[in-house]
Formats: sequence, C-alpha cells, structure tokens
Amino acid sequence: MKTKHILSLGSLFFLFFIFSSCEKVIDVDLEAGEEQLIVDGFITCFFDTVALSSGIENQVIKLRKTAPYFNNSSAAPALGAKVTVTDGLQRTFEFKDDDNDGNYIYTGPFQLSFTNPPLGFPGNAYQLNITYQGEEFTAQNYMDSVPLIDSIKFQFQEQTIQGPDTLKAGYSIDQILSRGPDGLLSPTKDIKGEGTCYWFKTFKNNTFYNKADQMNLAYDAAFGPGSDNVAFIPPIVFSLSPERFNIGDEIKIECWSIGLPSFYFLNLARIQMTNEGLFATPATNVPTNIVNKNKNSKVKAVGWFGAAAVSSITQKVK
Repeated sequence: MKTKHILSLGSLFFLFFIFSSCEKVIDVDLEAGEEQLIVDGFITCFFDTVALSSGIENQVIKLRKTAPYFNNSSAAPALGAKVTVTDGLQRTFEFKDDDNDGNYIYTGPFQLSFTNPPLGFPGNAYQLNITYQGEEFTAQNYMDSVPLIDSIKFQFQEQTIQGPDTLKAGYSIDQILSRGPDGLLSPTKDIKGEGTCYWFKTFKNNTFYNKADQMNLAYDAAFGPGSDNVAFIPPIVFSLSPERFNIGDEIKIECWSIGLPSFYFLNLARIQMTNEGLFATPATNVPTNIVNKNKNSKVKAVGWFGAAAVSSITQKVK
C-alpha cells in the first residue's frame, strides 16, 4: 500500500511537470480589419410623472469608428458626416456635430402643438439617413407606447447570504405602480398588444447601473410571448434593485418601450457581453439595422438605431 501511495504521488508530480511545461505565451499578430462606422442612437420621448413633463429633450446620434481588437482606447469619433432623421409626418430634422466629438445632436425647435408635435412621440416612425465618406447609410424604427409609472414601493430586507455573497440589510424595490383611470394605484402593467418590449434602467443618486448583467429587458410583462397586458413579473421588478438601498438614496426608474427589433438586438448584445466562463460559446457579431444604400458597396456599418417612449419616476427611499 505504501508503494502504491508513492507511485500515485509521483504520477501527480509528473503530470504537473508535463502541463506546466506546456505553458507558453503566444503573441497573436492580427491583421487590422476594414474600418467601419459605428452608429448608436435612440429617438426618445420622456414622460416624467413627478415633473409632469414630456417630449422636451435633445436627440443624439453618436457616430464612432471601429478599432483593432487589441486597441483598448476609446473609439474615435466619426467626423464630417451629414445626419438627418425623417419621421412619419415627412418632416426632416438635421443633427449637427457642433463640438466635433462625433455626437450629432438635434436641439430644436421642439413643437408642442397637436398639428406639429415634437420629433419624438409614440406612434411615430423614423428613418435615419447618414452620409459619411461618400457612403450613404439608412435605418428605420418605430416608437411604441409606454406605461406611465406613478410611484415606487420599497421593502426593507434583512441581511441575507446568497452563495459566496452577503447582501447587507437595506431596501429593495417591491413594486412599481401606475395610476388607473379611477385614480387608484396598481402594479404597472405591460401595454396591450403582444410583442411590446421594454428596457428598464435603474439609477441610484444619478448613477446608472450599466453593467451588462444588470441589463433588465422584458418581452411584454415577462421574457417571451404569453404575458400580454398583465403586471410585470417579479423577476423583472426585483431586478430593478441591483443592490440594497439606504434611507435617503434617490432612486430613478426609467421604462423604455424599445420595440421588438431593439429587444432582440439588446438581448443578443447582452449575451455576447456576458459570454464567459467554462461553457462560453464562440463570440459572434450582433446584427445591425444600419444598411448601406448602395447594395454593391463593400463598406458596412455596425450598431443600432432605435426609438423609445420613456416613462421616468424619481423617488427617495424613506
């Protein structure tokens, strides 16, 4: 028995030597790919229940250029582009990059009459047009309606242990509430009509929880078909609290009605950004809705152009 024990230890040392001797640093020399235009922009319409305001905000389309894989610097701005958005009322709005930082902005005028509404409002369709370095790109999207959030209900939670993590005692969001035609509050529901999709964003003291695994997406009131026009399910509501809150914290919740195409884009992007670990799948390109008008051109663009009505509520933890 003693001999066998010695042999097994010897085998372990031998295996350790073999595997450790196989370690080698390999420098990968990748060829730089073709530089592409990156598009990032949502036409928005904000509804703030507390401020009783809607529709008044600058609209921004960000244009950047792709960089080599191992380049860790920020993406360079794409300068000198012509950017316009034409809506369903056949109005064309010009976006200008006055600061030469790649952020193309529409700053108004913001119409508020019934016959001449602002650029962003639910039920409107949009076409983005970009002319850059001799190429013309376009994309389309539509703005869905959004449920109006009236208030947030917090609940105190005792300290708990979840696996290796200890969650301190504090407050979490128990419900988001909307006010009905009768004036009574009830849990916020998905807008009627299957395929209405949302992106919930949480801010604490003006800081956005922006990690990929904190991206809170909903298809109707859940994560897929079969949950139309009902209250958002608990996993979506509970995900509005990435951590426990303290008395005095100012919590802001935004509900973006992003539409079905944007839901699929953001969901795929989230999967790629959180794709790691032992069972990670090979990385893949996330589809884009930015199309080169010249079908014969080899120049492509990446990114996404969307539209969203946004319901916003800000409330302190008391």
